[in-house]
Amino acid sequence: MNFRKAQLSLVFILALLFHFKAFAGQLGKQFVDAANPAIRYVGRIDFSDKENPRFDWPGVYIQFQFTGKSCAVKMSDTRHDYFQVMVDNLPAKVMKVTGDTILVIADNLKNKLHKVEIVKRTEGEQGTATFSGIYLDEGAVISPWANVPKHKIQFIGNSITCGYGVEGKSKNVHFKPETENSYKSYAPITARAFDADYHLVSHSGYGVVRNYGYKEKTSPDPMPSKYDQVYDMKKQPKWNFSNWIPDAVVINLGTNDFSTHPFPDKAVFQRGYENLILRVQKNYPGVPVFCIVGPMIDEPCYSYVKEMVEAFRQVHQVNNVYFVGVPTYLMIPGHDLGADSHPNYSGQKKTAAFLVPVMSSVLGWPYNGNEFMNK
Repeated sequence: MNFRKAQLSLVFILALLFHFKAFAGQLGKQFVDAANPAIRYVGRIDFSDKENPRFDWPGVYIQFQFTGKSCAVKMSDTRHDYFQVMVDNLPAKVMKVTGDTILVIADNLKNKLHKVEIVKRTEGEQGTATFSGIYLDEGAVISPWANVPKHKIQFIGNSITCGYGVEGKSKNVHFKPETENSYKSYAPITARAFDADYHLVSHSGYGVVRNYGYKEKTSPDPMPSKYDQVYDMKKQPKWNFSNWIPDAVVINLGTNDFSTHPFPDKAVFQRGYENLILRVQKNYPGVPVFCIVGPMIDEPCYSYVKEMVEAFRQVHQVNNVYFVGVPTYLMIPGHDLGADSHPNYSGQKKTAAFLVPVMSSVLGWPYNGNEFMNK
């Protein structure tokens, strides 16, 4: 019994030492809580606790500027999310957050103004993250993000939009959370080309009316059921659409509806898609909507969506809904595909290169194609 107590005491002491070591590295630092107005948040985020904002959608990002040589963040997660850290516009590291932790994101920098962007790489099933604040050097100053984009784009989609498997080594490897990177999805690539902010409302395996592998022709909870949620994985609270109004909306759905049998009936699929567009237009009157198909699906999805868009424009007397078909043969299997045959970074750049010129022509926005033209 005494030996057992000694074991438990040792474990307790080691746990204390571990947490002290994690925090001791931040002694001599100043703490900036998450409610500081200089910190910029983009994405669907729950601010009910302003000092501990929570989120689970992929592609949510946090931006701030600071002076000093080092920076750490205090975060927690319900499971095991991955985050892409950018320092001074360059990839700095990938962080895995599994619980309450303090993570050094930059060290030994020059003592000057630095820019930090933290992007949630993984989607809702991988966890809900909480951001609690920033540790900076004593005397360092945090400042608001400079050059806030003037454009905003919302993307509604599935695994392709999430960046599922984008860092997989080949199409034959299976998905792991560390191979998902929303930052390398065609959606943020497109947004960056236009210097635009973006929201990703996307979840792998979800469709317009039928989710991947479902045994019936329609699923009880396809992607439109998540459209009005603050969290991907929770039905409440509901999102306030007036909080963030995009200048354009891109929908890339349909792949999962037609990836496995039984396929949904054509009329049911088209009606479901039409209803989603109507919901988007109700929330954002007059905002252009781009309906994409591809690059992982072809017929009959391609024709169904194209036909639906043409009918929608006639029936509803609008000219701001557009079809963009990305062909499957755009992808070279040995070069452009990652885990589970999903587009890798090369494939995602090709998809963006297909979409961006169309959006530019419609919206009248100039774009910088350096990222997707760089092979």
